[in-house]
Amino acid sequence: MSGPDALELRMLLGRAQNLSDEHWRLLTGPRRAMDDHAWVGGPSATGFASRLEDAERRLQTQLAKAVQLLRDKSNTPAL
Repeated sequence: MSGPDALELRMLLGRAQNLSDEHWRLLTGPRRAMDDHAWVGGPSATGFASRLEDAERRLQTQLAKAVQLLRDKSNTPAL
């Protein structure tokens, strides 16, 4: 792809990659705190930890999909 659309896609790809890089580990700190027992036991803490881990996995999946979609559309190889 060439022209203005290609440039716009490359700019979007760069922005999506930056967002992915910045937010990839967004939930890692709270998840690690849960692993280190920052919150004391019980079923609600266990459930929260499980939901947090699932949310982190889903966030990373969506970030990766967004970057890959833009990369495919712009024919830009992975770094």
